[in-house]
This record gives sequence, structure tokens and C-alpha cells, in this order.
Amino acid sequence: MDSLPSTTNVLARWHHPLHPSIQKHSSGNALPKSVRSFIHPTHAVFHSPDHGKLNWTSRSHRKNRYTAHTPASKKSRHARRFWHGIGHMSRLEYWNISWWIAILFTVGSIVWVVNGFFVFLPSADPAVGEFPNAAGWTAFVGASIFEIGALFGVWEAWNRDDAANFGWSIERTLTTGLRHASPSSDDSLNPNPKLPKRQWKWFTTDRKYWHELGFLAAFVQFWAATIFWISGYTSIPTIQNKIQNNTGLLDGVFFTPQVVGGSGFIIASVLLMLETQKRWYAPSISSLGWQVAFWNFVGAIGFTLCGALGYAAEVNSGAEYQSNLSTFWGGWAFLIGSVFQWYESVNSVATDGKSYSEKS
Repeated sequence: MDSLPSTTNVLARWHHPLHPSIQKHSSGNALPKSVRSFIHPTHAVFHSPDHGKLNWTSRSHRKNRYTAHTPASKKSRHARRFWHGIGHMSRLEYWNISWWIAILFTVGSIVWVVNGFFVFLPSADPAVGEFPNAAGWTAFVGASIFEIGALFGVWEAWNRDDAANFGWSIERTLTTGLRHASPSSDDSLNPNPKLPKRQWKWFTTDRKYWHELGFLAAFVQFWAATIFWISGYTSIPTIQNKIQNNTGLLDGVFFTPQVVGGSGFIIASVLLMLETQKRWYAPSISSLGWQVAFWNFVGAIGFTLCGALGYAAEVNSGAEYQSNLSTFWGGWAFLIGSVFQWYESVNSVATDGKSYSEKS
């Protein structure tokens, strides 16, 4: 395993309760030294006297990937082969907020792909004519779904487990006397009624989250989606018809929210890539979470370019063509990332940081 970039300050920033038998060897994050000590660790290595070395990542922790079984059915979430993991995508993990996020962004991305066809097809083949109503309404629906998904992302970051859980293989050892009030809990292994269940956070001003890279990414993504939604709203045909001949108004309430919101998506995606990396300059290509963030990054570039090129669309047919094309490939990139995230949300990860399908 690669060594983790860490400093005394980062080690001191470890923020999750641990079972007394677990010893922390190292922890850190991928950020440059100038800002590293401000952010909590995103990777950590521990040692258990019964189970040896344990690897922990903040993304797997937040995404419920250390959950061994579904709470109600007790079905295993382990995938020993890639195709087994694909099969898990048919499950309805309604208890898992990470699953809801993946589903929302997958559905939203499908809507944006459909929107891309309606927008780009007339540019590629003018003979087919335009689809202003279909394009406008799919943009509004897609932006609205992305907004809801981004809100769920903030809730996910606020409601991650406080205690570090390392998965099925050592659950009995680590949870002795420590109750995890979350979907990953197994009350038969955690009988401690004296400890209250953790309350769901709809909103909090707790400053501890500002030191977590996952929350910072979710926060940026939420506000980016909120700003981007303005362009979705102004895409509604009746509104678009009233503003399309007013260049200043069109630029201000239609193209600018795309540029600003898309730029926010880029920043959020970069933060999520950094969360999975060991060094800020070294991509973690083999990480499923990194692939999710990377494809969202590509999609965000596409949506940003759509707005940026739209400023010149009225006077430059080439800019209009590229603007519409950017929506098309941007939507596909978001869809790829969302499907990866869907797969990630329903499959457990082992304590060596790999899913069973990735180990096979």
C-alpha cells in the first residue's frame, strides 16, 4: 500500500470514535501541505490485534460501503464477481441515502441525455427541425432532479456515521460496547439500549463538517445545482419565448447560471477526486469513487461550455453547434458517472479498500 501523506496536525484531526483495541498507524489526505492540516483525513490505516491491518476511507465511510448486509432482509452486499455486483443494482436499497443519490443522478442524467438529443439533433441535421418544447421541459426536469440529488448529497454528508465501522469481517470485535445507530448496525451484535440512537440531521450548523472534504464537495455541488436550476427554470418554453429576443436578459438568466453552476460542478468533482487520492497530483484511476468524480468532472465541463459558448450562439453558428454538442456529451458523461455511483452504492467494500469484484 502507498504511504499516506500526513502531518502531526492531520493525525490530530482524526475525528471518528474507535474501538479501544484499534490502533491508528497513519492517516492523511491528498491536499497540498499549505491546506492539508485544515481538512480531516480521507484515508487511514489501523491495526486490529485480531484482524491485522485495516484500511479506511472517508468516501466508503460516507457511502455506507462498510455495510455488510441489508438491514431488513440481511442479504449480503458482498460481490465476489463483477457480474454479481451488477446484479445488486436490481435491489431497492431504500434505507441507503447513497442509493437514493445514485438513482436520482442516474435518472437526471438520462433526462439530460434525452435533452441532448433534442438540442443537438437540429444542429447536426437541420432538416429534422427543432424541438423547443421538448428541449425546454427536459432541461427543467433534469435540472430539478439534479437539485434534489445535490440536496440528498448534503444530507448524506451530515448523516455519515460518527464511529468508524470497518465492515463485516470484524464487526463483532469492533462493535462490542459501541452502538452504531445507522443502517450498518446489527443490533444482535450491538445490544446496548442505554445509548440513544443518533438523530437524523435535516440541518446543522456544526462546524466540524467544514473540515471534511466530502461535505465541502456536497456543499459546493448543492449551491452549483441551485444556481444551475435557474437556467432549467428559464428553459420552460413559455419563459424562453419571452426572453430569447432580449440578449442581455437571456445571457443573465439562462447562459450565466449554466456557466456559474457548471463551474461549481467542476469544483465539486475535483474535491471528490482529491478525496479518493493519496497525493493531490496522482489520480486514483483504479478507484471506483474516483471514476465517479472524474466522469462528473467531464460532464460539468460540458455543461459549463454549453453556457459559455451560448453567449456567442446568436452571431456564430459554430459556437451554437458546439454549445449544443457540449450538452449532448456532457449528459452522457454524467450518466456514466451516475451508473458507476449506482454500482458503488449497492456493493460493499473490504477492509483492504477493494470490493470483492475488484479483488477477483
